[in-house]
Amino acid sequence: MNHARATAALLVPLLLAGCGAQRPDEPAVRVRHVGDVAALTLPLDAYRTSPAQRKTVQRAEKKLVTACLRRYGVAFDVGDPAPPPFSQNARRYGLADEERAGRLGYSSPEISKRPPRPDLPPRAREAAWGDGPAKIHGRAVPEGGCVGEAGRTLNAGSRQSGTLGDRLAFTSLQRAAKDSRVRTAFAVWSRCMKRAGHSYATPRDANRDRRFIDGPDHRVTRVEKATAVADVRCKHEARLIDIWASVEAAYQKRLIARHKTELDRERAANAARIGNANRVLAGSPRG
Repeated sequence: MNHARATAALLVPLLLAGCGAQRPDEPAVRVRHVGDVAALTLPLDAYRTSPAQRKTVQRAEKKLVTACLRRYGVAFDVGDPAPPPFSQNARRYGLADEERAGRLGYSSPEISKRPPRPDLPPRAREAAWGDGPAKIHGRAVPEGGCVGEAGRTLNAGSRQSGTLGDRLAFTSLQRAAKDSRVRTAFAVWSRCMKRAGHSYATPRDANRDRRFIDGPDHRVTRVEKATAVADVRCKHEARLIDIWASVEAAYQKRLIARHKTELDRERAANAARIGNANRVLAGSPRG
């Protein structure tokens, strides 16, 4: 066993046992195994809308806006919302699926290759956003246009529908990435990548490699695929996702305790919004 592998063999068990170099301000953590990262749930997920729930709201909004536009003589299909490409946490810690990495590298064609949504014609824009005449064909345009009207319908009965859960989830991800135990796991991952011929300090550096930036015209090269496969394998060797997810869960629990009242209000508002969306989809929108 060479020196790098020997170091990993020593460090990873210590981290998994919770015996790493934990600083006094860092939460205690018991590292748990993450099987299928697509099925991973984190504490703040209970206060956030899932990709499937967001699509439900988008479908309801589309139905309401389309019906509203018809009132103003605009027959325009705003297009169906794209299906959610990933579960809530599937890509939270970067690549995790070796088979996918070998096919697609760092690219996400589910997102980058989506066809553009159709542009609204001028009259439709005026009715949709309410930024034109106060009346169209003799009918008053609602405040904020059809989009504003749809939003009020979907938010009916809820005092607050915000993004606190999402903002705190972003905060927890950043804090976990700076945690000493995650940084140690990054170092193990980095040494593993170095052995495979790739020089990156953290997985984020690999994701941000300019050679691999995704886009409509991006072509995945053999170098990108090889790097992506090594990335996933080294994550396994470092038990990086197990450690990162466990550490982040601990930070999320801290944030929940600090913001419990606001989060409970937001969860109730989200539930009301999703309930309204389901009722819109089950029946006929007003208008």
